Amino acid sequence: MPVVLDLKSIKQNPYIKSSFTPPRHPHSHVFFEISFCVTGHAINTINGTPVPFQNGSCVILRPGDVHQLTEYDEKIYEHIDIYATTKTFKKLCDCCDPNLYDSILNYGGPISFTLSPELFSYMFNQSLRLKEMIVNGDEFFQTLHICLLSTVLSEWIRHKSNLQDYKPNWLKNLLPQFNSVSFLQKNVTQIAAEAGFSLPYFSTQFRKYMGVSAIEYLTKKRVHASKSLLVNDKLRIIDISGMLGFENPSTFSKHFLHEFKISPKEYRKNYQKNSLI
Repeated sequence: MPVVLDLKSIKQNPYIKSSFTPPRHPHSHVFFEISFCVTGHAINTINGTPVPFQNGSCVILRPGDVHQLTEYDEKIYEHIDIYATTKTFKKLCDCCDPNLYDSILNYGGPISFTLSPELFSYMFNQSLRLKEMIVNGDEFFQTLHICLLSTVLSEWIRHKSNLQDYKPNWLKNLLPQFNSVSFLQKNVTQIAAEAGFSLPYFSTQFRKYMGVSAIEYLTKKRVHASKSLLVNDKLRIIDISGMLGFENPSTFSKHFLHEFKISPKEYRKNYQKNSLI
């Protein structure tokens, strides 16, 4: 079982820490930890996903994220951790965007990105300054702490925006297939296998680039495709449900109602009524 680090683990300094020899065992926290690599390289495995961690790499570790650093040289490796309680982190997020905190908590994969050389230099130098201010009892050290956290949040917002614009070739080739009724009969496991990926990796990458899970995207495409089939009164709803890969008509009706606020049966009746006018 992973070790869970509570607030006592950072009681001595609940703001920032340099680490040359981090623990190798898997662990999580009850607080947020922003970590960026200063020198050397390592593998930061977060919730089972290995993330290369080298000079300038930065991760936002959420409460409950299980991570473990491996494959690093203790003689040259160093990273800096910046801590934040959930209360502080949420307040900062709310200042940027009311939805930011929930989007970070629910993001489907490790929150990782690379700092630009200029931003890395700023983060590194200001981190050293923060540690010095804390030691000297400078009354403004908390202000600098908030500035560092805000800088990382802003960089994550920018990075996520770029991710939404970019899609790898395998995903660009895959998305048009969701417009085919025959393709929509497949489940996510089959789609992942045909794309050449394991289901966990496919699911993580799909959410990373699309912002929703693969099953959510597939379900939405299915219910939207059903509208063109419902106008054909020769097709029974049970037939349409099967054609689109739903487990049963009840599941199909539930998702259709959730998406359009009307049942498939009512949608068909309304279409037939309006077509006679």
